[in-house]
Amino acid sequence: MRKIYILLVLGLFFAGYAVSVQRMETVLADGKTILLPLAPRDPRALLMGDYMDLRYTVNDRIRDALREEKTASGTDAGAEGLAVLRVHHEPVAQAADFVRLDDGSPLQNDEFYLAYKLRGRRVITAATAYYFQEGTARQYENARFGQFKVAVNGRTILVGLCTDGGKLIQPQKIGEKKSQ
Repeated sequence: MRKIYILLVLGLFFAGYAVSVQRMETVLADGKTILLPLAPRDPRALLMGDYMDLRYTVNDRIRDALREEKTASGTDAGAEGLAVLRVHHEPVAQAADFVRLDDGSPLQNDEFYLAYKLRGRRVITAATAYYFQEGTARQYENARFGQFKVAVNGRTILVGLCTDGGKLIQPQKIGEKKSQ
């Protein structure tokens, strides 16, 4: 009986995992591609070995809007919510920028949701770190955008980092020569 219970629990675990992977694959295949401008970050984070700390300018705009809403209404906004963004194609194609907090009004054709969480004074909208092979930090020094796939519910999946021209930075193995 104990073996059946263990097998049942394992089966449920793997079924849940498979559903989660399928949802992510669906977002990667069908989600809206956007670029979020990276906020200035501590340059030492690039050299920490195998990851880069990520911050986005849109997070600051959401935090400011939450402060204005709190001041206007006298109440705290929720710890989680949706922001409305629009792809402006400035300074590069697919670059998105903050429009407003979700107020229940219908979205325009070029608008979409971005989910946020408020943690203390920090707004979190997307991946907070980008992991890469140790020793390859230099190729990410020029990263200016995070490329994401956005689901209809505003959740994001980080695809990679992009240069200031919006070109996706392709991971390069140590010792591999750049192709020109």
